[in-house]
Amino acid sequence: MAVTYALADLLKVRHIRRDRAEKDVTQARKLLIEAQKILQKTMQELEDYKVFVREETERLYAEIIKQSVRRKNIDDLHEAVKALKTSLLDYEKRVENAQEECRKAEENIEKCKEALMMANRNIEKIETHKATWRLEVNREEEFQADLEMEDFKVKK
Repeated sequence: MAVTYALADLLKVRHIRRDRAEKDVTQARKLLIEAQKILQKTMQELEDYKVFVREETERLYAEIIKQSVRRKNIDDLHEAVKALKTSLLDYEKRVENAQEECRKAEENIEKCKEALMMANRNIEKIETHKATWRLEVNREEEFQADLEMEDFKVKK
């Protein structure tokens, strides 16, 4: 007689949770890769913009040096350089935001990995219990078979 394991449904649920945790880890890794790509892109944009600011500033100063200037032209030049440097702060802020997203993605991966480890531990506990239960069921079945065999022994 086949005996069904009482915690079989719970074991199925634990397997489903583990599968979901594995998918979460995979998704978290994808998000981290995406965040790292964005970070690289924003860092490159920042570096490119720094070069642009330097070159544009040099060009503006070189242009103003070549001509006789009024005070207003110099003030306009300073305002243009100031605007370039203000934009540089925006690029730096984007890099900071991208770094923060990478950090959050890394934390999310760690959380997902912990959830996966917990799911695996829960499955191992039930699998261990199931193995012990299976041994006990086998012993009981053997004992019952031995009792039946005693009933059929030939009496002298």
